[in-house]
Amino acid sequence: MRTLNRVVLCGAGALGATYAERFFALDPTCIAIVAGGARGARIARDGLTIDGRTVHPRCLEPGGKGEAADLLLVGVKQHHLAQAIEDVRGYVGEGTLIVSLLNGISSEEILGRAFGPEKLLNAFVVGIDAVREDGVVRYSSIGRLVFGARSGDRSDARVQAVRALLERAGIPYEIPDDIVHAQWWKFMLNVGGNQVSAVLRAPFGAFVTVPEVRELARLAAREVMAVAPHEGVQLTEADLEAMFALIARLGPEGKTSMLQDVEAGRKTEVEIFAGTVVELGRRHGVPTPVNAMLGQMLAGLEGIARSRGSLA
Repeated sequence: MRTLNRVVLCGAGALGATYAERFFALDPTCIAIVAGGARGARIARDGLTIDGRTVHPRCLEPGGKGEAADLLLVGVKQHHLAQAIEDVRGYVGEGTLIVSLLNGISSEEILGRAFGPEKLLNAFVVGIDAVREDGVVRYSSIGRLVFGARSGDRSDARVQAVRALLERAGIPYEIPDDIVHAQWWKFMLNVGGNQVSAVLRAPFGAFVTVPEVRELARLAAREVMAVAPHEGVQLTEADLEAMFALIARLGPEGKTSMLQDVEAGRKTEVEIFAGTVVELGRRHGVPTPVNAMLGQMLAGLEGIARSRGSLA
């Protein structure tokens, strides 16, 4: 079985930094981060601090060229993906495997068009509650990386190579029987959980203790359930309840990534959540009023931040 030794990370936010720390602990030489300019200088100077542990991974210049990665992890926001593709192009070789940590259901197709679909494994992260504040990342749950071949073949050599690396690094993982269904489940979680948390400024605990928060998330998620069959995916009531069961296991004061974006005045990923649901609803004749409302509200929050000159 092939051994993966060179990991390149593009996107060292809360999630990316958490994984970078695990790979650095495995072997400081195995992990490098694509980061230039002031961000690269800051990482080079201060390192990354995760739960009190500071590591100093090597930085690679965006748009540069060097030894090809065995594994490329892409952890940027969707609206930065096009630039990220150009930033990492010089570090992708014939044998590079690519795992996208992005939310939504479209990043693998976009990366596949750029680098070849044979390099891609479908993936997402679930259950992590990492929060980055003032450049420091903290978390109570690292969650798990859910990944697999689109074919569902668990014995795929690419899947087994990534599995072995994650085990060496101590990163929890899951290889489901149907990664496409699993990604749609995560999409439903994001649509219901991320967006509602961002609009209501609700931490994870509110989904357990406040019925109105839970019901709004349920209404948004049900619209994903309604459009999914038209895309060849069946989401069930059990899937919906599993979404809330997972949220209940997270730290009650933890926050979704979208809530963190709103609080920090950053651009959100509303286009790939509400925007995607509304577009699919329009395409298939399925009403999606809740996501249309959430989309407008989140766009309004971004507009307020933009008018104040604080939208990052």
